Amino acid sequence: MPTLSPANDRLDALDVLRGFALIGICIANVEFFNRPVVESGQGIPAGLHGLDWLVAFLIAYLVSGKFWTIFSLLFGMGFALMLERARVAGRPFAPTYGRRVGVLLAIGLLHHTLLWSGDILISYAAGALALMLALLAPARVLVTALIACIALPQMPGLGLLGWLLAPVILASLVALYLRTRQAWLFPLVTIGAGLLMLLAALLAASGSKGDDTTMLTAVGAIFTGLGLLACWRGPVEQKPLRIGVQIVLLTYCLIAVEAGMRHFAPAAGQVAGVSSVSNTGSAGSAQADGKPLPDDNGRVLRYREQVARSTEERAVLTQGSYPDAVAMRSRQLDERMVDEVGFSVLLVGVFLIGVWFVRSGVIARAAEHKPLYRRLAIVGIPLGVGLGLLGSLIATGRPPGVDDGGHDLAHALLSLGSLPAALGYIGAVMLMLHSHGALSRIRLLAPFGRMALSNYLTQSLVFSLLFYAHGMRLWGIGRTEQVGIALGLCALQIVLSHWWLARFQYGPVEWVWRALTYLSWPPMRMKSRGQV
Repeated sequence: MPTLSPANDRLDALDVLRGFALIGICIANVEFFNRPVVESGQGIPAGLHGLDWLVAFLIAYLVSGKFWTIFSLLFGMGFALMLERARVAGRPFAPTYGRRVGVLLAIGLLHHTLLWSGDILISYAAGALALMLALLAPARVLVTALIACIALPQMPGLGLLGWLLAPVILASLVALYLRTRQAWLFPLVTIGAGLLMLLAALLAASGSKGDDTTMLTAVGAIFTGLGLLACWRGPVEQKPLRIGVQIVLLTYCLIAVEAGMRHFAPAAGQVAGVSSVSNTGSAGSAQADGKPLPDDNGRVLRYREQVARSTEERAVLTQGSYPDAVAMRSRQLDERMVDEVGFSVLLVGVFLIGVWFVRSGVIARAAEHKPLYRRLAIVGIPLGVGLGLLGSLIATGRPPGVDDGGHDLAHALLSLGSLPAALGYIGAVMLMLHSHGALSRIRLLAPFGRMALSNYLTQSLVFSLLFYAHGMRLWGIGRTEQVGIALGLCALQIVLSHWWLARFQYGPVEWVWRALTYLSWPPMRMKSRGQV
């Protein structure tokens, strides 16, 4: 990894990118202060017309999924920068970063419980722990963890533990891939484990276990695919990039294949628990391939749970008190933590791509890599946005009922395009930063991005006070008005961030985060008014 010069300098480009990403995140999040968070990923809601529909369409295909991906890439870049600075300074990294992640998790839990259940900080904390294991854990710890994760789920009553330990298994395999010098070792382990999982899934399917085989099939296919792709030999320094891209693309490709089977060949997809239901959502109308499904079918049960959660969330946030909202979000926390298992696997892949951006010098020596950024923008944005638009030809929203009407496939294509679009957006911003015209003024976003955590939490606070029943009760206003409020808030925060950082060294939440990370109180005020 190239040494930064000087090692303790901030990379202003990262702050600009954070500010850019935070604007997109704010625009995407405001919808789910006017709509149950459980409906995230269900596309454009029915009933929109005119300008509201156009705004919703543009956000769905230009914003949704892209900007949290940019923020995740930046999280991986930040990890690599802190690791390099600790190495140059000769100080231990793992204890400090472990505290940093622990504080982030605590902030995320408070954010989820007190303000908004769409929090992303919990996800980042879970993914960061898996990334630390992959990049920092000693070999004996990795081997022990891998053996334990494979052996424990085989014990009676511990089957669920296997899926809860999935990020540990993946992190151990990623570490094996990044560290081993034997080109055959990683493919041997992953392909062998993947084929065993696929065989187990096939045997379970033949025993009519239905939905129980879905995750086993997916994980087995991911492991097998990773092993096969790892057989391709390339420069060693590109290993984080290669495995990160593989994890992300394989995950979304598998989701797209499964959704495509259910949509185009429901008989073939029946093993994965395919079902459909009338708009009433009654179990009696649930069918698969023309045959009624039992009431305990997994897809029917999941649909019922989602409807119940959506109904409760809408009622509490539009009619209930603040204690009611806190109690509801507290009850949802257990399920939320289980959901983080699968998502953290995906985040590890995105983080690793961010790690490569720093280790390769692409960020620190951006002026030397303008051709790369140009290719990312020219190829990534059309490809990423185009995949989403291709899915829109199938469906733009999920209809009521278990039968998704092809929306799951459409959403998988949209998600598959998130990474190339995010990389394209990063390329475009970096080109703007290194231009000499008016576009270079995008660097005005740097203070906004430097206070990203404070601004992110403030957005949730403002939106909850505007839209929820314990605030101004504006829930359900049009999409155009929602986006106008989000953009206005971002503009105000950009101005306030410039004002704040002209006087203080850190944002308020960043100051607390840093103090608890390093176990010391950093100076808050600037030494001179001219220093930013």
